[in-house]
Parts: sequence; structure tokens; C-alpha cells
Amino acid sequence: MKSRHKGMDKPAKISSTERLIESPIRLAVLCVAVLVISASGGILIGKFFKPFENPHEIATVSALAMPQPQPVIERSPFTSNNYPPETMEKGVSVPVLPGIGETDNSQEPPWKRYAALAPPRNGKPMIAMIIDDVGLSQERVDELAELPALLTLAFLPYAPALQSKVDQVRSRGDEVMLHLPMEPTDDHMDPGPDALLTELSDDEIRRRTIKNLDSFTGYVGVNNHMGSRFTANGKAMAIVMDIMAQRGLLFLDSKTTAASTGYRLAVERGMPSAKRDVFIDNVIAEQAILLQLQKVERIAEHNGVAIAIGHPHPATIEALKKWLPEMKKRGFLFVPVSVITALTFEG
Repeated sequence: MKSRHKGMDKPAKISSTERLIESPIRLAVLCVAVLVISASGGILIGKFFKPFENPHEIATVSALAMPQPQPVIERSPFTSNNYPPETMEKGVSVPVLPGIGETDNSQEPPWKRYAALAPPRNGKPMIAMIIDDVGLSQERVDELAELPALLTLAFLPYAPALQSKVDQVRSRGDEVMLHLPMEPTDDHMDPGPDALLTELSDDEIRRRTIKNLDSFTGYVGVNNHMGSRFTANGKAMAIVMDIMAQRGLLFLDSKTTAASTGYRLAVERGMPSAKRDVFIDNVIAEQAILLQLQKVERIAEHNGVAIAIGHPHPATIEALKKWLPEMKKRGFLFVPVSVITALTFEG
């Protein structure tokens, strides 16, 4: 007689787990396999994450040079330049940087590559102090390099022993620009050899521009030396700005005339650019210069940033010796001109 329930005469099924329990050998083999797989997986995971464990990795910083984790180091506002990150402040000796004809493999444009190290902003009002007409006197270069704040020094392209002076200044932590000679409205004033003049042909303007730009290396950009007539000539200035834009330079308009086209042309070409706020030493007397520096303070407090231009006169240097330490105590931050131009750069 057949059973009413199918499979009633078949033995009950034994699970895989029960077979392992009943067989010690099988259980031992399984345990060994699990250990081997776990160890291999751990090694692979460790190798995968190991490249990200370096605690000394330097984080990318913004154009405003945001604060870094301790220890706080003055850093460039850019992701790379050829200043060593170990530089703590102006005055620390660092190696001489690449000169004309030397190799620099950085792909950054000069306005970033040669930018001076900048301290974290921390919401402080910023001042960019530019000293024009630098390079004609080694004594003045030495005195400027010793001033107790970060400066931007604009070197004349016809100064003697130019590259060594530039290297000296940059090795002390200051930033460098090229002070490009241009035609003034006053015909009695001489802007110097190979100055850019409105009467020149387009080809001669290009030739002189290139010659001046090639006079030394290590600078972030250009500002005009004199140039009240030349900068007001949009056609002539456009030739110069095209060359500077192609080279990746910034432009600071010294504003020797309200009619200057320099800043507008730089912005149109997507160049990092800015305009001067205050000339501090039109009157070359210490007390007059200190009064002008008070204007710089007020502009920086009101706008958050100010750009001042002075010259390497003994009176200017003496005034800065007194003024710079006091401003630092009051919380003003001295930054290179590259930081200021980076604020408006949208490239």
C-alpha cells in the first residue's frame, strides 16, 4: 500500500552546517579558509588606503590664503610657486631662485609661479606696499630688503646688476615686479632707455616691450614707470597688454593719469589686475609721507584692502621704518600685490 504522503519513506535532509559540525575535518578546513581570505583582504585594503595616510600632505589653499592647520606657516595664496614652504617670514634666508636661462618646469603663469609667500588673511585689512624705481642703488635695495614687512618692489629694466638684486630681494621674501618705462606728458621728464613712446611704430613698441620684459626674470607682473601720455593711448597700450597677457603676467595700473587705459585693457584680456590707491611720497618729506600713509590706513579699514606706491627715497624708507611695525601691531596685514590682483582675477 502506498503512503499517502510523498517522500515519507525518504531520510530527512541534513543541512550543510550540520555536516560541518558532524565532520571536524571539514570544519577545520573551513576555518583555515576563512582566516586566509580575511588576511588577504586586509592586506589588499591596507595597500589601497596607504597612499592617503601621509599626514604631511600640504592642502591646496585659495586665492585668499585661508588659515592652515598648526603649525601656521606663511604660504603662497596659490597652489604652487618656487618659494620653499618652510619659509616662516620675511628675513629667513632661502636659496637663490632661477635666473635668466635657468630651468623652471612649473606650468603656472609667472603671476602665480613667482608670487611671494603670503600669510593667512584671517579677516584682517590688507595693504600692498609697492616701491617703484628700484634697482639703481644697491644701498637702497639693501635698506628695502631689511624693512620689517612684506613689500612688492618694482625694478627698472635698465638697472645695473639687475638679476642679482632681484634674486636678493626674492630670497628675503619680497615680491618683484617690472617697472616698465613709458612716455610722460611732461616732455622734460626722461623715462629712461627703451621707453615706450606714442610716436613709435607698432613694431618698435613690440620690440621695446619684449626687450624690457626679457631684461630679468622672477617677477609677477608689470606696472608703469611714468606713462601719463602712453597709458592714455589705448591703441599703443593694447599692443603692450597683448604681449603681457600672452606671457601670463599681472598688471598694476600706477594711475599716473586718470585717463589711463591700462586697467581696463588688462581686465578685457582676463589678466589679474589692480589700480593704485595712494602715492605716499609725492612730497619727499617724512612728515608728509606719514600723513599719506594715514590715508592708506583709512582705505584699508574701509575697503578691506589698499594699494600704496612709494619710491626708494631715504625719507620714504625712514617713514616706513616707523609706520610698518605700528600697523602690524594694529592688525593690518601686508601682502604681495599678487594677492590683491587675485581677488579680482576670474581666469
